Amino acid sequence: MPPVIQNAPVSRKDPDKGKEGFVCNVKYTNVLPDIPFDGKFISYPFEANRFIEYKPTSLERNYKNELLTEPDLGVSIDLINPETYDIDMNVELDPEDEKLLEEDHIPQADQKRHQQHTKTVSWLRKTEYISTEYNRFQTSSEMAETKVGYSSKKQSKLDIDLYKDRESQIEAIEASFEAAKKPITCHDTNARIKPVEILPVFPDFQFWHMPCAHVIFDTEPTPRGKTVPATVEQMSLGMIRGMEDESGDQFVAYFLPSDLTLKKKKQELDNNEQPNPDEEYEYKLAREYNWNVKNKAIKGFEENYFFVFRENEGVFYNELQTRVRLNKRRGRGGAGGISSSVSKLIVKNREPTENEVRLQNARLVQLENLAPDDDDEEVAEEEQAEDNKNEQSKQPEKTSSEQPSKEENNSDSASDLFGSSSSEDED
Repeated sequence: MPPVIQNAPVSRKDPDKGKEGFVCNVKYTNVLPDIPFDGKFISYPFEANRFIEYKPTSLERNYKNELLTEPDLGVSIDLINPETYDIDMNVELDPEDEKLLEEDHIPQADQKRHQQHTKTVSWLRKTEYISTEYNRFQTSSEMAETKVGYSSKKQSKLDIDLYKDRESQIEAIEASFEAAKKPITCHDTNARIKPVEILPVFPDFQFWHMPCAHVIFDTEPTPRGKTVPATVEQMSLGMIRGMEDESGDQFVAYFLPSDLTLKKKKQELDNNEQPNPDEEYEYKLAREYNWNVKNKAIKGFEENYFFVFRENEGVFYNELQTRVRLNKRRGRGGAGGISSSVSKLIVKNREPTENEVRLQNARLVQLENLAPDDDDEEVAEEEQAEDNKNEQSKQPEKTSSEQPSKEENNSDSASDLFGSSSSEDED
């Protein structure tokens, strides 16, 4: 069959017609949400320097670098013409070198201050040490003592070298003791000034066994609303005590005696009576402080002493081996608002314990400064051993029977000694 040709237009459908959507791919810019938990540190199981640690090989370790230097090290020395090294005095220095060689000019104010410090006074003299090592290495006698001592030595025309041997040192030490025994009739430099009263100064043998402390308050701890005499009397009997609140914070409580305690203390003072061990003294809490304590065991602690004037006896000094600085506590009971449960203190007197007596005796030994003799101790021990041996040989049964009674006496004395302290703890 022959082909048929159709002249009518053929209808074609557009492939893109009827499709919905985007022509190109869409890139969404939405970021991921945050991680719902915090980051964590994970332990790194490898060594941190495993990639950077350098280990040289044996070839590198055995290789030696050659040092190529000039034979004269860069310094040309002329051995023929010595005039080469002559200095020309007419050569001008560089301005920077001249600045370095200039002398420092002291201002007028500093010169005046220097003159004031170098001025010598008659009542101030440098300490003269009695030692051969001190004077041996001095270049001149002026360096060994001040102008006052040097001028007095010139006036006396004494050309003797002092303290060069042991005998002269002993004589000088003995002369210082003899000079202290001479009575003071007038002033050292002004004969018109006479002493009004001469008092000897000794250590306080009566109260040296009691350690003393220097307590410093940041503000005046006096109670308000009272007269000055009443305040002084009440503060003279005040007490400080270490305390601890319910939260465990430590502080210092400052207690003042009550009116009844003041009457009891005044009555004992007027009648010259000793405190009654059975008597109770009531103290009330006045303030609370934070404290800072320094004592002799701390490095850099400055030793301090106080003097006591006693009529018809002399002047006595004692040591302040502890310094306590008290700062007022914020509010009643500290910053946390926890108040102290203790507002009243009941005090009773008791005998010192064995440990306290031992510490007091140790402080008294400091004043004695006596070295025990070994021979005397051996003789005393031998005599004591012989006496004990004789007593045991004479009465062996009696000593064995008396031993329990001795222990009973010791226990009784111990109970008497600690009785007051145990009752005080219960109160």
